[in-house]
Amino acid sequence: MTIDLHAHYVPLKLADELRRRKTAPRISQDGEGAESYHMPDGVLPFSNEFIDTALRIDFLDRVGIDAQVLSLPGLFGIDYLPLEESVPLVRLFNNDLSHQCRAYPSRFLGLAALPLAEVASCIAELKRAVETLGLIGAILPNNAFLSLAHAQRLAPVFEYAQEKGLHLFIHPGWRPDEYPVSGKAVQEPLSLTVPRRALETQHNVAQAMVTLLYSEFLDAYPDVSLHMANLGGTLPMAVERMDHTILTRFPGADLPSKKARRLTVDCSSLGARALECAAALYGADHIVLGTDTPIFSAEWSLNEIKSSSLSRTDKERILAGNAAALLGKWL
Repeated sequence: MTIDLHAHYVPLKLADELRRRKTAPRISQDGEGAESYHMPDGVLPFSNEFIDTALRIDFLDRVGIDAQVLSLPGLFGIDYLPLEESVPLVRLFNNDLSHQCRAYPSRFLGLAALPLAEVASCIAELKRAVETLGLIGAILPNNAFLSLAHAQRLAPVFEYAQEKGLHLFIHPGWRPDEYPVSGKAVQEPLSLTVPRRALETQHNVAQAMVTLLYSEFLDAYPDVSLHMANLGGTLPMAVERMDHTILTRFPGADLPSKKARRLTVDCSSLGARALECAAALYGADHIVLGTDTPIFSAEWSLNEIKSSSLSRTDKERILAGNAAALLGKWL
């Protein structure tokens, strides 16, 4: 069995609403019928792979993925909008996602999108999504965890998640106070801006990991299952320097590397060498499959796991065993 914890979905009705918008987030169409998704800070090709459930199931059968945990794409900018815009859109998403999960219970689990501009509205929608719609938790932006002060703003979400034993997925994305980020002048060619954006994203993931690993924030929520996207960002590559810094300046203090096995991470969009590095830090039993489909390639992610130097047992844990342990009560 293969379980993908990082996959995205856009319902047709939500896509139609985005086609009617004049400002990002929106969907546009060129003269030949090809569609593009306008995020707050960039443009992405948009296709039926986001929308068509039958097409998705055929694809999953072809590549050998048995189940997916579906969420709203975290960088699409929908849940960061002002409440009057975000609430109708996230409710539409959650309603349809619930329908898909109930129609295909062996294939899909769903994570709610939340209207991030106001915590009270987040709680209200999360309660509706869980208690009425049957979703298993929510997706949250990693920039909400760039500092402990930012994380504390979402403490009520974690309190409700603790009460219900929910799953939370921390994914690249902005805080509402950072939105909108569109309209930035492009000063460099794409050959520079794309690598810089990718690196910045992974750096922010790692900063969120630092907040959650090295503070006491999560101690109050032992019954919340949680995973972080993208192997925890750049943390596996930088932790040796972090350790060295502590050894140099604070002899005898706990080393950052010794606290790294408190969280689960997914392997989305990263390759075999990064996976090996992450397994050395977190342990292979703290890594789950994430493909980030349809934005990234599921085939590529699966092949990178297979081509890594990890043991067969560790690969099987990443593909299914760890996810089954994390989400067992819903699978």
